[in-house]
Amino acid sequence: MSKYVLGIDAGTESIRSGIYDEKGYCIAFGVSENKNIHKHPGWGEQSVQQWDKSLIESVQRAIEAADINPELIEGIGLDGTSCTVVYLDENGQPLRDALMWMDIRASKEADEIAACGDPALKYVGFSKVSPEWFPCKNLWIKRHEPEIYDNAKTIFEHTDWLAYRLTGEITANINTVSIRWFYNEKDGGFPVSLYEKIGLEDIFGKIPKRIVRIGEVVGALSPEAAAEIGLKPGIPVAGGGADAYMGVLGVNALSPGKLALITGSSQLLIGMSDSELHAPGIFGTFPGAVIPGIEVVEAGQISTGSILKWFVSNFLNTEISHEAETRGVSVYQILDEQAAELPPGSEGLVVLEHWQGNRTPWVDAESRGVIRGLTLKHTPAHIFRAIMEGVVYGTQIILQKMEEGGVSIDEIIVCGGATQSNLWMQIHADVTGKVLIIPKEPQAVSLGSAIAGTVGAGIYPDLRTAAESMVEIGRVVNPIPENTVIYREYVRQYEATYENLKKESARLVKTLV
Repeated sequence: MSKYVLGIDAGTESIRSGIYDEKGYCIAFGVSENKNIHKHPGWGEQSVQQWDKSLIESVQRAIEAADINPELIEGIGLDGTSCTVVYLDENGQPLRDALMWMDIRASKEADEIAACGDPALKYVGFSKVSPEWFPCKNLWIKRHEPEIYDNAKTIFEHTDWLAYRLTGEITANINTVSIRWFYNEKDGGFPVSLYEKIGLEDIFGKIPKRIVRIGEVVGALSPEAAAEIGLKPGIPVAGGGADAYMGVLGVNALSPGKLALITGSSQLLIGMSDSELHAPGIFGTFPGAVIPGIEVVEAGQISTGSILKWFVSNFLNTEISHEAETRGVSVYQILDEQAAELPPGSEGLVVLEHWQGNRTPWVDAESRGVIRGLTLKHTPAHIFRAIMEGVVYGTQIILQKMEEGGVSIDEIIVCGGATQSNLWMQIHADVTGKVLIIPKEPQAVSLGSAIAGTVGAGIYPDLRTAAESMVEIGRVVNPIPENTVIYREYVRQYEATYENLKKESARLVKTLV
């Protein structure tokens, strides 16, 4: 008889729950949408109460769609966005909306932290600190919302809230504390000196004492949570991590030389290394953030798939909408087909995808999006394709920085929403000049959480064994050499666009504060 686990993926746009068997086959899926709150440019929040509703709905929908008895589900794995910070009072209730990973309001605090000179800054190559990170956001809250900070009994992340909601256990997870809190298990844990230098020494009385590994049992599913979501109480809930990092499990990119490209609203590139390395423009390496004893290196882009959604939601003409409705397909498919007819470079368009700033390699919260080269000939399909291409130009700059820093990249394994577009995958291959491997399971992040769930349930002994047993390759995309040559100039134009506009962009942003 098959064994089943539930993989919960709490992303930016929705919470997705998948029921998987022990071979990695998804038998049912449930989705419930989230809504973002943007009170000011560069800010991003979500309601914790909304999460609660979406969590319950997504699991219930998966169970309803599954042709199995929910009593057969033996474990739960989970992931959330990072760094998304949650503030709970002494009764475990949220004090405010969560600060989403994309929130970059703490740019001033990030600059101050980067200037403090603490040795822990090696994880950002002694360069800029992203305002997305945990100390930056908490320093901003302490300064601007002191009543929230003072009344917070627990401060942790999205993933930790999910585990708390399901088990009642207050914990933090090894993944997010390593990649966003400057935690280093090899050096004794948290860099107390860094937090002292920036005035956050009191935060250690507010963060969880227990830190769990991916796949380690956080606790048992509580009777209350079990009744709400429709599962049997007492099944193990496994420790998770940031959604993109759980996607690394879901594509089985757990060895040096394999680079996971996790696509979605944002885009992350994550690779493994046998040795510690640090360089400007990349994050890490982080020890033990996924697999004990293995270093992890990361880079990424804040706005990718979210820009396509922004464009379609705000600027789509009625002709395209009508065609989509007539054919019974999505508007994305129509634009994808039209964009595929255009030449590489979208006939002279260059997009800088910094709608929410730049995470890497420039770590510039004040950079903003650009669409350059517009003429009266350009159509919505041109802009749609140019956005796709601009995202990949940013990816290519990151890959160059990674390889210059000593990261070995033999193959790129891709998962997430962008893999639904054959065109976008071909653009990725053409711009980077690298072969792409796309696993069979499209929901790799949910699968990654399910993989952790199998370890927590005792179905597999460790994450590597589980991933080897549950991940299957779907297809391979090879680059077209002549397109790679064309794109070299566009990548150069992309980089020049940023360099020539960065000072003026920062100047303009400051007028809006």
